Amino acid sequence: MTRAANVVPAEKLPNAVPLDVSIPFMLGSVSLAASYGSSFLLVDALRSIQQSATTAGAVISTGTITTILCSLVAGRIADLLGVMRTITLAAGVMAIAMICFASASTLTLFPYIGGLFLGIGWSAFYILAPLQVLCHVRAEARIKYLTLLSGSQMLGIGLTVPLARAIAEIAGSYIAVYALFAAACLVGAMLLEFAGRALAQAPQIEMPTVRLTLEGVLGTFKSNTRYPIIMIGVGACVFAGLSTFQTLYAITRAQSPDTFFIVFTLTAVLLRFAVAPIIGKFRLERLAAFLIVCTIAGLSMLLMNVSSTAIYIIGTTMFALGYGLSYSTLNSMVVDIAGMDGTSLAIASQVFTLSYFIGLFGFPYIAGQIVKAGSFDHLLISMMVLIVANAILLATQVFSASRDR
Repeated sequence: MTRAANVVPAEKLPNAVPLDVSIPFMLGSVSLAASYGSSFLLVDALRSIQQSATTAGAVISTGTITTILCSLVAGRIADLLGVMRTITLAAGVMAIAMICFASASTLTLFPYIGGLFLGIGWSAFYILAPLQVLCHVRAEARIKYLTLLSGSQMLGIGLTVPLARAIAEIAGSYIAVYALFAAACLVGAMLLEFAGRALAQAPQIEMPTVRLTLEGVLGTFKSNTRYPIIMIGVGACVFAGLSTFQTLYAITRAQSPDTFFIVFTLTAVLLRFAVAPIIGKFRLERLAAFLIVCTIAGLSMLLMNVSSTAIYIIGTTMFALGYGLSYSTLNSMVVDIAGMDGTSLAIASQVFTLSYFIGLFGFPYIAGQIVKAGSFDHLLISMMVLIVANAILLATQVFSASRDR
């Protein structure tokens, strides 16, 4: 990437992004996240046109594979086109995916093409969007904007299902809903383009290369950045296991799984937006430790619950509190450590996101085997062990950092 005229030292970066830039950026993120969340309705949509749930599973699997693969090359594309332009193009790719889903009744192949493009578009957006935050504000302000970004994404994903179901009832077709999501992607692309043009003139630190290289990836695992990178992968495993098999848990406790998803989404979204202005005032290591305690407390309450709706809600709220802020906290920790260790900030951030994807998409199979061999309670205990492992990783990182000083 060429050196921009507005590149400044990190200490001269501002503490805030102007609202006329941050608002369209966050709104664009909500639009794309909502479109990504529409994949949760794919089973119902395809069934409504007499296609099987197996087809929906295959389409989602296609999207999962392309999400992982594209995350490996998104940086190379960004080096050629620029980070913000690649993000905007990703929004266009997601619009194509939505059009393919909307056209599913005309050709059986279209849903598969849609899954392919959805994985490409969402992966490029999700892995590159944090870089726009990291290179335009000072280190102490990064966690604020990463929290706002993750809150915007969670808001979009959380709104999708109830909004789409309501529209489908009015329109009389789930497939028709995807045409609206295509429009939402195009609106998101315009918002991101507007924000990108303003950001191009804003002060920023130099980011000479974005592409992932074997040497760069190995470098992140040789430095202390490996600890939060592994921790987010472990955390993603826990979230994936809990959400994927939530219906099974709810049945065993005479509860509705909708309660979990509603409470989790509302808590996570409200919490992220509420604490974003003040979260930068806390030490990241202490905050991470507090979130680990909350996560363990939530899982413990879910394990001990017999049939109480109140305990179900409180346990879910505690888990949402612990997990809901962990992504932005650990991401900020990665880039801060990268800055001190001399590791590439861009590569460290992308490896962090890749670790998250691997945990999110890879663990449900393992979780399924645990449930098959035992019960959901065994899975809950296994996930609690994983969070304890994260506590050990955090303690090791703090000890290693203090020793290096």
